[in-house]
Amino acid sequence: MTELKSVKGRLVGSYLIIILLAVTIFTGILVFLLRQYYYGDLETILSEQAQFAANSYSNYTDIVNLDKNAKKLLDNILVNTYAQVQIIDNDGYVLADSENSLLLGKKVDYPDVTNTLKSKNATKWIGELPLTSERVLSISQPIIINGEIIGIVRLTSTLAEIDNIILKMALFFIVIGAVVVVIVLLVSIFLSITIIKPVKEITNAAEEIALGRLEVRVPKRYDDEVGKLADTLNYMAQELSHHQKLKDDFVASISHELRTPLTSIKGWASTLNSSDFTDMDEIREGLKIIENETDRLVLLVNELLDFSKLASKNTSLKIEDVKIEEFFCEIRNQMNPRAQRQGIKLNLEVEDDLDLIRADRNRLKQVMINILDNSLKYTPEGGEIKISAQSKKEEILISIEDTGVGIPEDDLHRVKEKFYKGRTSFSGNGLGLAICDEIIRLHNGRFEISSILGEGTKVDIFLPAAAL
Repeated sequence: MTELKSVKGRLVGSYLIIILLAVTIFTGILVFLLRQYYYGDLETILSEQAQFAANSYSNYTDIVNLDKNAKKLLDNILVNTYAQVQIIDNDGYVLADSENSLLLGKKVDYPDVTNTLKSKNATKWIGELPLTSERVLSISQPIIINGEIIGIVRLTSTLAEIDNIILKMALFFIVIGAVVVVIVLLVSIFLSITIIKPVKEITNAAEEIALGRLEVRVPKRYDDEVGKLADTLNYMAQELSHHQKLKDDFVASISHELRTPLTSIKGWASTLNSSDFTDMDEIREGLKIIENETDRLVLLVNELLDFSKLASKNTSLKIEDVKIEEFFCEIRNQMNPRAQRQGIKLNLEVEDDLDLIRADRNRLKQVMINILDNSLKYTPEGGEIKISAQSKKEEILISIEDTGVGIPEDDLHRVKEKFYKGRTSFSGNGLGLAICDEIIRLHNGRFEISSILGEGTKVDIFLPAAAL
């Protein structure tokens, strides 16, 4: 529960951080653009007025004597502007001032004035007045006669009104941003709930499944990655339930197969131990049954051990060159007596000059005998089993085809699964074909089964040919 809450918190926190960054950056850009616009507009107006005044000064009759014309020049400029106007000579002394008469005759060292006197170019300055700390914008325009600077027209305007407008706009943007943040926060909480709720359901279901309650299923709420996860969990639970049933059936089957020979062995052992037999034929019959049933138990236990080793990947193969024709003749000779007793033809067709295969002879023989045992078990009298081998590019194809009862289509794709017991053909103890499939896989081969119910079954084994 704590982890889910933290995931929810991280999701909401992530959304919040992203939107806060976006709103902050967007607001900052808008405020910057507004500032540039208003400041730029004011600068343009003051520059044009100052430049016009400086250029028009040449109309005066006594253009060199700026001291005498300063007041008149100031009055002409004031007609077209609300800014503070100052006329300053080329030494930095104030000749005229529209607002502060105390500065008349005093030398000033404003940055824009100093820069203009040095560069002979118009200069702007934005700063605070020393006494009032009021922010202002000043434009100093040089008055140039015959290539020489004789003075400066300086226009200064307060930025308080513009800054107030920008502040109001910034506050407006901040309020809008706050509303957006709140809306996004609410939406993110809703979205996080739509994600966390199904995840929580999946987590709870996984915990239930871990406790063995395999009937639990998760509702699929959305057709997305989380929905896919729910489908996967449901499929896993279904498969676990199916495999659990197979295991239960397998255990029941194995228990029955173990109990049957043990019952016979115990029965005959008790009979032979408690009775005074004089008939040696009956004694031999009892001992023969005990021997046969013991062989059955040994075979079953060996099969279980084989499966355990293969499943744990602890089996190592003893790879050697195997001559295919010789190998299959040996298999046929071993299984032919049984086939003859059952009235079944066992045919062998091996392609001429077939390559060697690199394989574990004993393990491959185990696979062949297991498959032939199934074919003989489910092929009726008068039927036929054909063993064939042929070359397929860089592989050797080994086929075992019978005319037996076949495998139902529903069982066909599952007969190689461990613990699976089919309803007809290949329905042994549920391990034989799983062991065969694993052995062939260890040989880097393929094990395929095809069948038609009522007509027969074909097993194809593909093994790599030995490199020459």
